[in-house]
Amino acid sequence: MSSKCSVVVADDNREAADTLVELLGAMGYAAVAAYDGRAAVEACSALQPELAILDVEMPLLDGCAAARLIRSGARPPAMIAALSGLRHWQEPLKSNVGLFDVRLAKPPRMDQLAELLATALVRGRAAGAK
Repeated sequence: MSSKCSVVVADDNREAADTLVELLGAMGYAAVAAYDGRAAVEACSALQPELAILDVEMPLLDGCAAARLIRSGARPPAMIAALSGLRHWQEPLKSNVGLFDVRLAKPPRMDQLAELLATALVRGRAAGAK
């Protein structure tokens, strides 16, 4: 069992997604990028990560719709984080209370990421032990 969690990062801004994946890789985590909501659902189904970080506003499926589908999967991530720019923060998440475990503002802070990754790993291990 790995001592680090795996992560799916979904953002239609390819540069932002790739940068976050590179940062997570430099921190020792296995991370992959998806550039729309459908690709995020597929990646979570195939890879079964401990954590999914989903941009709230994406094409094809927005982050909220993607999170619903991911949560309904056979083995959803231990945690799903909403990622959004501050000006788009409230509206999409108002009607989706409880869908996300945490909200992150773009760009996420290193201390927030480190805490989120540690929590996702613990929750993922606990879920795997059941």
